[in-house]
Amino acid sequence: MRSTVFFVLPALAAPALAQFNPLPAPTLVERVAPRAAWASVVASGTTSLGTTNRADTPGAASNDKLYVFGGCADNNTAATYNDLWAFDPVSGGFTLVNDGTTAPAPHQRGRCSVAWNPLTSKLVVFGGDTRSGGTLPANTLLNDTWEYDPATNTWTDVTPAAGSPAPRRWAAMTFEPTLGGMLLFGGDLGTPAANSETWLFLGGNWIQFSPGHVPPARRMASLMTRTNPEFNDVIMVGGEDTSNTVYPELYRHLDAWKWDGTDWALLSDYDWATGVGTFPASAMANQAVYDPIRKRVVMQGGQGIAANTANNSIYVYGTTTYNGSPTNYTSEFDCLTNSWTLYASPLGGTTPYNNTDLEIGRISRYAAGFIPSVGKIYKAVGQDATKSGARPTYNVYEYQASPVAAANVLGAGCNGLSLAADELPWTGRTVTATATGFAGNGIGFGVIGFGTQSLPLVALHPAGMVGCTAEVTPDVSLLLFPVGGAASMSVALPASPAFAGIGLNMQVMQLQLNAQFQLVSLSSTNGLALTIGAL
Repeated sequence: MRSTVFFVLPALAAPALAQFNPLPAPTLVERVAPRAAWASVVASGTTSLGTTNRADTPGAASNDKLYVFGGCADNNTAATYNDLWAFDPVSGGFTLVNDGTTAPAPHQRGRCSVAWNPLTSKLVVFGGDTRSGGTLPANTLLNDTWEYDPATNTWTDVTPAAGSPAPRRWAAMTFEPTLGGMLLFGGDLGTPAANSETWLFLGGNWIQFSPGHVPPARRMASLMTRTNPEFNDVIMVGGEDTSNTVYPELYRHLDAWKWDGTDWALLSDYDWATGVGTFPASAMANQAVYDPIRKRVVMQGGQGIAANTANNSIYVYGTTTYNGSPTNYTSEFDCLTNSWTLYASPLGGTTPYNNTDLEIGRISRYAAGFIPSVGKIYKAVGQDATKSGARPTYNVYEYQASPVAAANVLGAGCNGLSLAADELPWTGRTVTATATGFAGNGIGFGVIGFGTQSLPLVALHPAGMVGCTAEVTPDVSLLLFPVGGAASMSVALPASPAFAGIGLNMQVMQLQLNAQFQLVSLSSTNGLALTIGAL
């Protein structure tokens, strides 16, 4: 059984086609610390990929690196590359790991699918187009599959003899945790431009699925692996389908879907006809990244959302200068509430959101990824330095809250009892912890405090067991009734970022009673020292 405590902490300084309504103005949420915010990475060496910038290539993160393969030269020109670079967040710089000049190596390309396979520790590249680079004809669509092994610094062409997806660009790909392969969705086939196919690359072969539920066709969507145990699936957001010439709003998909290994399910969508639902600030020409620490999808910049105009030339929240593309918004999708929140800095212009962000500028068609070893999202390269506040778009930016929510162990449990956090303490969320190891005749006594101590339980009551200690000051207490040897307690935290950094502590005591309901023993779990982080 779960008990929830609500208290105030101490005061501190699928759209209908008949009608389209304009998107409502969002509530301004400042993207400044302690909430997650963008910060420039100051490198000891070069942060650029060679001497030129590049765009329209997704990033792929291993445990400790962000890989950038190929892409279109400079400000998304027709020239393409096939070199491979790795960004190290510890050194803060890029390293050219493979220049692509020694065979075997993938052909030069942009707009390809790139993702990391954690089971094989290899980088996977599929498809894309040549633009005007290399020996193939210009704008040739590709459907070859390559793997890069960092251990040997070698590329291997793993394209099967038959059965590959049709040649395409702008398809989304990520690791599929249920089946252990690489999931691919959609892409641009040339004619028609977008499709809704679902493929899996597994064991050297491509397998096409026919799921019961199929997301609308799209290109330039983002696929991400949700690694948390309660998800262990793939989430897809955004994308566009330019085949709808009657209603330009439908160019941009404002929805979110999940793939569980067998089927797709809709998580969130905005209804243009009724105005119901939340939405991102843009849906394409960017790369969304999943942050498993905050359980949120982060999508920076990208092309603005089209208004209801015949020529699709006016963008929501756009300006004359930049016409809404790229936008300076950071869109975040909360995977616990399945809703979007839009963040931006109000300091870069007189009109909130319609400004150039002072830190990251305006960015689209960039490479990004979450690097687990440092627990941060990184964004590199991208399109159009003039829309980035004249910043060179090969600059690298990192993104994470400060402080990050944490739950650290205090002391040790006794009598077989232990306490573990189920949810970390983020502002606006409910932190939960579960105590396990209860005896059949035991009941729980939850303790929440702002201070810590190390007091033997025998000093509190003669029934206190030897080696058991009270680790938390008893500022708030509650009765817990275990079920199956476990009991949970929760604390609903205020939404204000002003509470970030506050310490909060939790512990659970076990009271064992005899047949006469007399206390015969008092024991305890370990304590938890919580640090509140700001979403």
